[in-house]
Amino acid sequence: MAMGNVVARNLYSGTAEGPKYVEVGTPVEIWRMAVTTALASGDTIAGPIIPAGTYLVDVTVDCGAIGTGATYTAGYQGSAAAFISAGAQNAISHANVSGAVGFTAATNTQVLVTMTGTAGTPAAGNITIAVEYTASP
Repeated sequence: MAMGNVVARNLYSGTAEGPKYVEVGTPVEIWRMAVTTALASGDTIAGPIIPAGTYLVDVTVDCGAIGTGATYTAGYQGSAAAFISAGAQNAISHANVSGAVGFTAATNTQVLVTMTGTAGTPAAGNITIAVEYTASP
């Protein structure tokens, strides 16, 4: 049975939070999700929110050792691979899609990690999602 759509949690607060708008500087939000062996292709993990009107600097996904063959993309609703086109387990991936750096939206945009490949032998582990943005590019 797949995990389905799940929400990562902020490392500090332990809860899912709304966007944190800061008009100066470069905020970084870091969320983590403990995944089980039920994680499968098509499952989505909802991560940090990019506030409306800010500009994306980077999206980072640290995918633990959740099983060989586990792959993912990172993007947002309607564009699953807008930020990371292909990531794999036991690795750290940064935004690698043209147009990701400087991405801005008129509405709050939640980063979504979508599993594109199921591990041959799934293992429980963690997926950590970080988003870095600025309101003053």
